[in-house]
Amino acid sequence: MTGSEAGAMTMDLADGTRAVLEELKRQREEGVDAVYLEQETIDDLRTALGAMETKVSSAVVPEPKPEPKLEPKPEPRPTPKPAIEEPVPSNPAPPVEVAEVKPKPIAKPVRKAESAGPSVLPPPPEVSLPEGDPDSRMSWLRDLVLACPTCNANLNPGAKVVFGVGNPDADVFFCGEAPGNDEEMKGEPFVGAAGQLLDKIISATGLTRDGVYIGNVMNWRPQHDQAFGNRPPTEEETDFCLPYLKAQLEVVQPKVIVVLGRTAANALIQPDPNAKMVDVRGRWWEFDGVPVLVTYHPSYLLHNPSLIGKRRVWEDFLLVMERLEMPISNKQRGFFQ
Repeated sequence: MTGSEAGAMTMDLADGTRAVLEELKRQREEGVDAVYLEQETIDDLRTALGAMETKVSSAVVPEPKPEPKLEPKPEPRPTPKPAIEEPVPSNPAPPVEVAEVKPKPIAKPVRKAESAGPSVLPPPPEVSLPEGDPDSRMSWLRDLVLACPTCNANLNPGAKVVFGVGNPDADVFFCGEAPGNDEEMKGEPFVGAAGQLLDKIISATGLTRDGVYIGNVMNWRPQHDQAFGNRPPTEEETDFCLPYLKAQLEVVQPKVIVVLGRTAANALIQPDPNAKMVDVRGRWWEFDGVPVLVTYHPSYLLHNPSLIGKRRVWEDFLLVMERLEMPISNKQRGFFQ
């Protein structure tokens, strides 16, 4: 079938379709509401339409002709340039030695330090406490730390140096790692949400915040570039502040040190750095002859308020109460079970 024959057949089909529609409209106007077609008629129409569509598509769409292969054109040969004879000087100059120039090494980008403070701290201070009662000695030590040039140089804007608080003659010394935002603004340890939770735990043992001593390894909040959160202090930072902590312990002379958190534990007892909290908590250590018990930092319970975590911390506090020979009721033993 040629293209003209296929076009004619398409026009005949269109004309026939219009004729059928006109006839159906006429019958509807005359009141005919149904037209019956034999199944054989329907099948014949389907067969005819299918055959016509196949012939039209094959006649109208020609098969693609293979593209002729193009013979590659021979590349033109380059025309040789005539040789130019350079004049030879009568007194040729001696050859010039050219030094080998080695490329400069590309400087690697320097990774920005986590802390925005000075990268190098001075040697740790030497503290010699004066003689006297615990209150006067602690007052002298407080003035010394608050005026420390290094501590003040590492403060965040508007912050204060943080010194310990509480009873300078207490039996229990609670030691955290570093101040947070609330602490550096007020200049007192454990006054934020974690401090409020610590106060509740201390009260559950029968003690009070004023009856114990609370301090930190660090006297300033480590600076960092994040908009929120805290950065753990470096070993250099804790080593600098450690003499101030030892001096506070020398004044208080507690019976028990309760270390709050992994960073403070590393600074005081220095266990295996790869050890986990479950490996160091719930057992007794020693620092300068004083028994040390490590437990979770209160902020851990704020971020993981599970019954298991609360029970573990309370079990550690029960060990402290037993060490101090404090009375323990059945109700206290059953907390968080």
